[in-house]
Amino acid sequence: MLKLSTLLFCTLAVTTTMAGLSKETADAKIQEQFKQLVAKENAATLADKAPKPINQQIEEAKEKGSKLQITGNTLDLGDDILMPYAVVTRGDTAPESGRPLYISMHGGGASPEQQGPHTWNVNTREFQTQIKFAIGLYPEDGIYFIPRMADDRKGRWWHKHNVVAFDRVIDHAIAHWGVDPNRVYLMGVSEGGYGTDILAPYMGDRFAGANAMAAGVGLGNPPANLRNVAFRTDVGEKDTMFDRSPMAQAFHKELDRLHELDLDGYINNINVQPGRGHGVDYTKGIAWISQHNRNPWPEKIVWVNQTLDGVRRERFYWVAMPEAPEKGDIRIDATADKASNTITIDVATVDATNTDGNRTHGKDNVAEAPRRPMSSAKISLLLNDALLDLDNPVTVICNGKKVFSDKVERSNEVIERALTHRPDPASCPTAAIKITTP
Repeated sequence: MLKLSTLLFCTLAVTTTMAGLSKETADAKIQEQFKQLVAKENAATLADKAPKPINQQIEEAKEKGSKLQITGNTLDLGDDILMPYAVVTRGDTAPESGRPLYISMHGGGASPEQQGPHTWNVNTREFQTQIKFAIGLYPEDGIYFIPRMADDRKGRWWHKHNVVAFDRVIDHAIAHWGVDPNRVYLMGVSEGGYGTDILAPYMGDRFAGANAMAAGVGLGNPPANLRNVAFRTDVGEKDTMFDRSPMAQAFHKELDRLHELDLDGYINNINVQPGRGHGVDYTKGIAWISQHNRNPWPEKIVWVNQTLDGVRRERFYWVAMPEAPEKGDIRIDATADKASNTITIDVATVDATNTDGNRTHGKDNVAEAPRRPMSSAKISLLLNDALLDLDNPVTVICNGKKVFSDKVERSNEVIERALTHRPDPASCPTAAIKITTP
């Protein structure tokens, strides 16, 4: 069994701090440090031996003359949680910028009465279907990471072990599979569609786009977080079980409202397929999301910072909040204006009722709930010349008050810490400012 490693552990310790780097030196340091991290990694390739169902599909693909590679194994997530997976690579030549990565979640769900984590034939069948879709149905070339549900008894993609797995896979794919970090996409069918709806807002800074198919969730999974993620839903007109189609349409209605207020954000598309129920045409959405690239340094972000399965994200784009309270929703609105070299950030607690509750049907729009300025919160602003001009003084306005105005030095230590935590060179900061909200 292969442990697909993550570069988040046992890589390089932070060593020498060299403050005052030039932009060119800092950019070169990012590439140098990233290469060192990759060289330290031992799990650069996946095992050739695939589980039997995957081997069978490899043979079927060869018979059809498909030009692709398929491997598979099991990802050890700790605490006796094991995730079988397949990797399908399509296309003869990788683009110079790197291949796109599609994380493709299957349908199915939870079966609490199962005797083991991988004993429910429904999830096994749906997993195999996603492999077939990656081989012959989805229209885009690239790398498809297809996970199997790690525990049929829990059976939900929003559980924390899946978040750990997907972060780890993205890190590994950037380091070793030649994946373009700005072309990572999340997609899923049915239960996988729910997972897309929930995880895309939660960890949106990792994705260029997301496509939920045959699913729909409530506004408790904040659409506001999707300001910089191209988001698409394909759902049947008659797919009303569990309110899938009505909730999907309400979700996109909110995205449309947000787009009207912010024309540079909230790019979205919903395809309500006429006459269809839970089975839809799965080929349309992936082609749409693939047109969009991630901007790792957007000038504006909205982050409704929630717990998911009891865990928070510590970073969302260029804002980090590693010391957030255990409970409660927090809303952060941050804008970087390069013309004035100013960051304006508002941090507030949100009065919402469904924090970490029913992730699918929480219908309260938490992003629009009443909120109050949050004082004494510790925030780190992660900076790069793609966001601001670090050769000139930077001003930070927080909750209406000036909390910083000075030069910020590019730092070797910031680069090393950032890449060790997240080996994504495109989103690597070269400087940081720590503030406390007034």
